[in-house]
Amino acid sequence: MKVLMIHNKYGKHSGEEAVVEAQMQLLQENGHEVITYFRSSEELETMSFGKVKAFFLGVKNNKSVREIKKIIKEENPDVVHIHNLYPLISPAILPIIKSFGVPIAMTIHNYRLLCPNGLFFTKGKICEKCTGASKELNCVINNCEGSILKSTGYALRNFWARFSGQYQDYVDAFLCLNEFQKNKLIANGFNKDKCSVIPNFYTKEIIDEESDFKNKKYVASAGRISPEKGLPVLLSAARKLPNIPFHIAGLMRPGYEKELDIPDNVTLRGMLNAAEMKTFYAESKFLAHTSACYEGFAMVFPEAMAQKVPIMAPDFGSYPEIIENNINGVLFKPLNSQDLADKIYSLWNDENKIKELGKNGFDIVKEKYSNKAYYVLLMEAYQKLI
Repeated sequence: MKVLMIHNKYGKHSGEEAVVEAQMQLLQENGHEVITYFRSSEELETMSFGKVKAFFLGVKNNKSVREIKKIIKEENPDVVHIHNLYPLISPAILPIIKSFGVPIAMTIHNYRLLCPNGLFFTKGKICEKCTGASKELNCVINNCEGSILKSTGYALRNFWARFSGQYQDYVDAFLCLNEFQKNKLIANGFNKDKCSVIPNFYTKEIIDEESDFKNKKYVASAGRISPEKGLPVLLSAARKLPNIPFHIAGLMRPGYEKELDIPDNVTLRGMLNAAEMKTFYAESKFLAHTSACYEGFAMVFPEAMAQKVPIMAPDFGSYPEIIENNINGVLFKPLNSQDLADKIYSLWNDENKIKELGKNGFDIVKEKYSNKAYYVLLMEAYQKLI
């Protein structure tokens, strides 16, 4: 099978980029030919008035349309798999692809088809106003991007995609990361027969290894460090538990550290490579994930479970689908640092419980989130389209 992978990369490497790379590698390892059309948001930095042009290019980029048309004529792919189209590719390529009779699958990494900023999160809290009566106008009224120009651009871009029906009419399969996300699309007018769930997967070989519990010495947290990730909740819980160490791995959004009050028992580890992350998980008792927004499927979940690390997560959005309370982790009340602190304190010295939750998580990642499980679901989706 020949697959054309289309993706607009972000300025910095992200979990979404890692998923795209892993998906390509998995297809190639199983004998499929993968051709790519990638653009990068970093290109805007070299363009004159790049940030202004970004809006217009997000509506229609004639260069991308020409290049996609050329690739399809020359390569004749069996299926096109789309990830992110903004800002340099644009959904204007979708009717072009369909004019050649090629089916289109799209992985839904976030909520951008419904929310201009893709997060359902603004001003420090959950927001779904852009699915309401005023739709995308709310992005401008709330100034969700902290810049009226940028907020307006995002709003108009989403308005045009919705008004023209480019996604709904031309994408044949929306591959959601969880049921919660799938149901959000359906509730907002997307064809339920086009929506299915294919969660992210653990990209490496899953090896059953035991680590000495005596070496486990902190509560871990991992991922991008930015406002929607709810770090103040974790820091507040840590402040209530001064005798328990917390280690946080991940890239800090520039300037965000100035907004944080970091207690003495919290260590910021920065960005760690793959080998360092393996050690990071091995030395943690459990992972605390305190996101304040709906996420798709955080890659730290299968990574932690593959290392037999239990997970604490907020009891909302898609998290209860992935973290089953008292099975492979513990759920806490969203944004409630006291409840999180209570759950951490209760579990901290319970070696048997930590091992039980970790073993269950390991079994779950093998069964549901392995590369083999992902490949089966992806092939079923492709074959259905073809």
